[in-house]
Amino acid sequence: MAVSNTTLFTPRCVWPTLILLWILLWEAGCDTQYQAEEVEIFHSDKQKSLEWKSEPNEEWTSINLRLDSSNPVPVLQACARRMTRTVLSPWMKRKDAHYILMDVSLAQEQQPSEQLSPLQVHFFDKNTPMTMFQNSLTVLNLNTSRPFPVKAVLTSGHFERRLALGLGPVRQTGFQLAFSYSGTCVLLTSIRLYYRRCPDIVSNLALFEGTGAASGALRGSCVNGAVEVSPPVRECEADGEWGPEHGGCTCNPGHQVMDDTCQTCDMGYYKPANESGVCRPCPQNSKTYGKGSERCVCLQGYTRLPTDPEDLGCTKPPSAPVNLTARHHNDSVLMVTWDPPHDRGGRQEVMYGIKCEKEVESSRQWQACGDTVVFLPDSAGLTNTSVTVTELSPQHGYRLSVQAWNDASTLGRAPPSSTATVTIHRWKVPPVVSTQTPGLNFTELAVVPTASKSQSRTSMWMTIGILFAILLLMALIPIVVCVLRSNYTKLRSDQDVELLPLNAGVSYRLQQEEEAEPQPASISVVGGVVQMLEALGGSMLDSLKEVLVERETLTLGKELGKGEYGSVYEGVFSPEEGGDMKVAVKTMRVGIHSQEDLYDFLREAEIMKTFDHENVVRLLGVTLQREQDSPLPVPLVILPYMKHGDMRRFLIATRYGDIPMFVPHQSLLRFMVDIAAGMQYLSSRGFLHRDLAARNCMLGDDLRVCVADFGLSKKIYSDNYYRQKVAIRVPIKWMAMESLSESMYTTKSDVWSFGVTMWEIVSRGRTPYPGVSNHELLELLLSGHRLKPPQDCDQKLYEVMQSCWHEDPSLRPGFGELCETLRALLSELPELEASQEESYINHGLEVAAAAAAASQETHTECGGRLENVYLPTPLGAAAAREEDEEVEDGYLKYITGSGVKGDDYD
Repeated sequence: MAVSNTTLFTPRCVWPTLILLWILLWEAGCDTQYQAEEVEIFHSDKQKSLEWKSEPNEEWTSINLRLDSSNPVPVLQACARRMTRTVLSPWMKRKDAHYILMDVSLAQEQQPSEQLSPLQVHFFDKNTPMTMFQNSLTVLNLNTSRPFPVKAVLTSGHFERRLALGLGPVRQTGFQLAFSYSGTCVLLTSIRLYYRRCPDIVSNLALFEGTGAASGALRGSCVNGAVEVSPPVRECEADGEWGPEHGGCTCNPGHQVMDDTCQTCDMGYYKPANESGVCRPCPQNSKTYGKGSERCVCLQGYTRLPTDPEDLGCTKPPSAPVNLTARHHNDSVLMVTWDPPHDRGGRQEVMYGIKCEKEVESSRQWQACGDTVVFLPDSAGLTNTSVTVTELSPQHGYRLSVQAWNDASTLGRAPPSSTATVTIHRWKVPPVVSTQTPGLNFTELAVVPTASKSQSRTSMWMTIGILFAILLLMALIPIVVCVLRSNYTKLRSDQDVELLPLNAGVSYRLQQEEEAEPQPASISVVGGVVQMLEALGGSMLDSLKEVLVERETLTLGKELGKGEYGSVYEGVFSPEEGGDMKVAVKTMRVGIHSQEDLYDFLREAEIMKTFDHENVVRLLGVTLQREQDSPLPVPLVILPYMKHGDMRRFLIATRYGDIPMFVPHQSLLRFMVDIAAGMQYLSSRGFLHRDLAARNCMLGDDLRVCVADFGLSKKIYSDNYYRQKVAIRVPIKWMAMESLSESMYTTKSDVWSFGVTMWEIVSRGRTPYPGVSNHELLELLLSGHRLKPPQDCDQKLYEVMQSCWHEDPSLRPGFGELCETLRALLSELPELEASQEESYINHGLEVAAAAAAASQETHTECGGRLENVYLPTPLGAAAAREEDEEVEDGYLKYITGSGVKGDDYD
């Protein structure tokens, strides 16, 4: 069976058809949307009769005829004498018309001997009505092309319709129309007066409201969320169509064009000013705090250069170079090599600079090497990873620091995390005759020979005696080394010594010159950690292998601070995998009353080892040591060294001016967000802190706050609470009501403590409940008293504190909810430049550290550079003022139900 090709539709035929159909529909839609409108002013078909005035009288008459429609319509006719007859319409308001149009239907009687007389149309633009026809110019002359015969019966075919006849512009409040005719007979069966109007239109983000045709140029207005680039102007033409647009609008920053509107960019997206593009996602290491953002804000610790484009992610200075290694080439030349940093800070470029410091004799200070030391190829602007250091003296110690930097480093002082340091102690002794033994250095001056034999003999016996004494001391050295358990670093040779890389300022020393670090007088190092556990039973040894470190890997230094539950020491931790690191070592003396308490603590230490959160201090290790007159060993907690110390001391120093700066509310809120995030992480892992306070929150170099001090912390397993069974010292004024009354601890009791910590931060380090003794506090809380809002505390923020102090723990918010609430409050405040804020605060901390060192006339042994190391008390007059805080007016507020009424407690 044959099939005709005309019945088949192939894809080649279908696509052009569909495209053509789409174009036609689109054009039809556009025509419908912006098609000119017609506004009717008068229509004779809708009148019962026409009250038009005839001159002469009754020469124009109005009759009703049934024509095409089922109902009769009024018709004007002038049929009689052959003379000029006029008829005048009533006065009509023009509305918002600017140009009047007319549709008319007419019929004329034939005139055999003459041409048809034209029907003349007159138009009057008037503010007030005319009572009589006035001679005027004729605006139209109308003739029909099909006149009807004399005495013939009129049919619909005799009427000719004329459409859209222009009568003229109108500027007054109204107008009138007149017809004049001098022929035999004329009939006007339909008269329609109207004007055209341009509709409302939105184009190029500009709105033009509808107006009458021929109204002239009209200025539009920008849609919501848009701003003028230049004034949008458009003209409504005589045919009711909009003319071309001049000028236009563009979306405001943080908005994008969407269907002739400006849509707000969602959170996480941005659009810069004066752009017509779409919202773009925030680049790397940046975010927005709300919708409609013009730009993305850098995350904490990151920044953006003024010359960086908006679409470039935020960056930061690079981390320190790694694998820093020094090799002796000869006595005065050192080859220094390193590898690029692991973290380039988000930028491609990385350069290096090297600094040399020389040890000052007779002191443990360092000074710049000066021009005597030469760096090849240079000491700054290096792009390669090696440098040759010449003109060194083997009789001096040197410290070499290699700093990695990029363009982001130019915005402020380079952070210490960008620098790796290596210390090379003198590798040759001064020019004297010496005999050395490991760990000890004895030097005998050379004796000048003379002619006297007795003097020579005496010198020989003296030399033999000294050598004998040296041999005796060499036999005692191993015993001394075992007792002191000192760590030594040994250079492998005078000509080829590789110095292993370290993270931050690290010292390398010849074995014969190593000096033992002083230990606190009250601490006695006896036995290894493993032996201590075996002595206590050894049942936990296997489970603690990943947590415990040997006591010999830790060297304690000076005391940094002392609190209720122990002391914090500066230390150097030397794990087996290599690389010394500066650490803070906390001694825990509270809560270890029995072997069971020690085991509980060690279990918590094992859990803490798994902590991995930017707002929680990471545990580096735990070791044990014996203490005098104590049957149980004391655990030592090894933590990262937090340069700026605890939050409370920092806030007090800023309040009294010891740190010359004012911390804005945005920074205080950011501190709270960091603490809440850290506590959310801990609570999600079933961990109770039980000692959350500003003093136990540490401030890092990048101004990130980390939750610390887990001396009273507990892990909850199957139950959702922990009950304290042993009497210990606890932080009364930070504890929840149920903890004070029933020794019951839950995550919601930590939330209570967080509310008190928020109060500490806003009050900038003040002591809660001043003037209230510990034994009075529970009774006051049970009666409804709470801390009053600190000075200048935002009401919304104080309501968050109050929610943390609800009597019913189940009605207190969780840490996740607190995080979101505080972030929302932060987003309502004006944004601060994170880089400027960090640089300003760090500068203030450095000034405070220098003031502390100058007032106490003490220096750290870190190459002569002053550091802020856990300020023990506020400086200057602040210490005296802090004591006065305890007698200030009561910071209490009585709360009943949902209402709050003031009731100070004395």
